[in-house]
Amino acid sequence: MALREWNQIPYLPMLSLRPAEMRALEELPNLTKDRLLPIVQLRPWVGAHRLENATDRIREAYGERPVIVAMGEREPPNERPVHAQLEELRGPAFGFRAWCEFFRAHENYIPAIQYSPSIADEEAQIAELYALDRGLVVIIEPPAFPAIGVIAARVGARTEGGQGVCFVLDFGFAGRDHLEVAARATGYINTIRASAAAAFVSLSASSFPDNFVGLSDQPIYERRLFDTMPALGNLIYGDRGSARVERQSGGGGLPAPRIDYPMFDAWNFYRSDTITGFPGYRIQAERLIATEAEGVWNPRLRVWGTQMIERTAAGDMSAIGSPQKATAARINLHLQRQAFYYDPGSAEDTDEDWSG
Repeated sequence: MALREWNQIPYLPMLSLRPAEMRALEELPNLTKDRLLPIVQLRPWVGAHRLENATDRIREAYGERPVIVAMGEREPPNERPVHAQLEELRGPAFGFRAWCEFFRAHENYIPAIQYSPSIADEEAQIAELYALDRGLVVIIEPPAFPAIGVIAARVGARTEGGQGVCFVLDFGFAGRDHLEVAARATGYINTIRASAAAAFVSLSASSFPDNFVGLSDQPIYERRLFDTMPALGNLIYGDRGSARVERQSGGGGLPAPRIDYPMFDAWNFYRSDTITGFPGYRIQAERLIATEAEGVWNPRLRVWGTQMIERTAAGDMSAIGSPQKATAARINLHLQRQAFYYDPGSAEDTDEDWSG
């Protein structure tokens, strides 16, 4: 029995343990937190020395609710103890013993498997994590797509044909070729179900742009990809919570002030090319709020991201005055809308207070 029933989950956002994403998650209404199920990629918390700081931040943002935890990407070498702790969790020895013990110590965590050149250790890990009876997540990225059949066979053989399992096909970047990708995804899903017929499958990607010059709006292509899929059953929508697949490197100064406003199927971008700092953010927030008559700005969507934009437009310099705060507001709004994509009226059904 899984901690969450896959058929009750409309949305699986994949989030990194970074300040903007955790703040966006933390400030969601409780009803929304109960509805979606985030996949949190484990990494060091900002500047922290111990892994406990990362798990504490997950708890602060999401409480004791069931949450999927997956191992994040390796980062540049660092002498902080947290990096040694993460390397220990990555170790495949004895069936990923440390990884399995990590989940035993966190009873609300739904485990995602890791991969290893050692087939025996990988298979032992699958069996051990599945025996926790919390559900099991199998994230497959593009380099591993050719091995989907092998992975599904290993998982299916040790999970009663995929009972309580969710495969996440993480396509990375999503673009205009969503029809072609949907055709490939259909083939991958059929391959998975040949060995794990009972499993659910989630499609995940991000099409959030990295260049906004001359760009005022863009479709959410990962949502188009999902909506293009044939009615295969047991499919769950996933994405990166509107974060980019690739992190932008530093240098070049701060980006131009920009307020992003997610709709259900598209993003709208309000960018200042001439005015920098908080005044630039304030002007763009004012521009966005002025679109209410056009059906863009929705003042009835009462979540933290809405409040942050309104405060910015009112001149509150503690609201959005940096890229990180603008990103947190965007992700908060995006998570709210995608969680209620098939019940849009309920996205406005909130009655909570938010901290500043």
